[in-house]
Amino acid sequence: MEIHQFELPDGAALTFTDTGTGRVILLLHGVCMSRMFFERNVIPLAEQYRVIAVDFRSHGDSPRSEGGHTVAQYARDVHALLEHLQLTDVTTVGWSMGNFVIWDYLRQFGHRRLASTVVVSQGPSDLTQPDWPFGIGDIQQLHGMIADLQYDFRQFFVEYVPTMFKNDLQPEQLTRFVDSICKVGANAGTLIFLDQTLRDYRAQIPQFTIPHLLVWGRDEKTMKLGAKDFLVEQLPESELIVFDNSGHCPMWEEHERFHHVVGEWISRH
Repeated sequence: MEIHQFELPDGAALTFTDTGTGRVILLLHGVCMSRMFFERNVIPLAEQYRVIAVDFRSHGDSPRSEGGHTVAQYARDVHALLEHLQLTDVTTVGWSMGNFVIWDYLRQFGHRRLASTVVVSQGPSDLTQPDWPFGIGDIQQLHGMIADLQYDFRQFFVEYVPTMFKNDLQPEQLTRFVDSICKVGANAGTLIFLDQTLRDYRAQIPQFTIPHLLVWGRDEKTMKLGAKDFLVEQLPESELIVFDNSGHCPMWEEHERFHHVVGEWISRH
C-alpha cells in the first residue's frame, strides 16, 4: 500500500493511501479521527476498486496545519486532491463528519467528479435545535463539550470512542484509536469539532441528485437514528441499509458485510 502526500494551495498537506485499480472509492473519516478507522476496509475493497483513503489536514498522518479547520475548507482540500489526481466517476464513502465534507463539496463544486456517495452514520446536522431533535447536543451541551476538549483532549476521546461501538473495544485498540485522534491536537481538533457541529445541511439535502447509500448501525449511540429517516425522505435518490450488530462504526464492526454491501451497490451505480 503506497502512502502519498499532497501539498494544498495554502501550503498545508494531505496524507493518503492509493490502492487497487478501477473505479475510484474515496474514503473520508470523521471529526478528529483518521483513515485508521477504515483500515479493515481498504484491502478488501481494493480487490475490486481503486481505493483512496485520506487524512484531512492535521488529522492522522497529515502534517499539522495552523489554519483551515472548517468543513468548507476540507471540501476545498478534497476538490484540490481530485483535480490533482484527475479523478472522475468517484464514489465517496463518508463516515460521520466525512459526509459533511462531501455535502459541502457538492454545495461548492457540484457533482462533476462524483458519481455516487455512501453515507455512514451521519444526519444533516449535529446540533440539537427546536426543529431538529436528532443532534448530538444543543448549544449549552456543545459549550460543555468544547470546554471538556480544551481541558483534557485525550480524556474526552478515551470516554467518547467506546460509545461509537456496539461491542467493547480491547484496551490496546482503544489506545491505538485515541493515539491517532490526538495527532490532530487540542486546538485544531476543537475548532473543527465546533465548526462541524454548527453545520446544517437540511436545506441542501433535496438538491443532491447523485445516488446515496445510507448505512447505519442499529446500536447507534452517537447519532440519533431519526436522522436517517430525514435523509430517506428528502434525498432524490437513496437506499437505506441498517447493520444490526454495529454502533457508529459499521465499517469496522461488520466489515465483511460492509464490503459486500458497498461493492454491490457501487456496481449498480
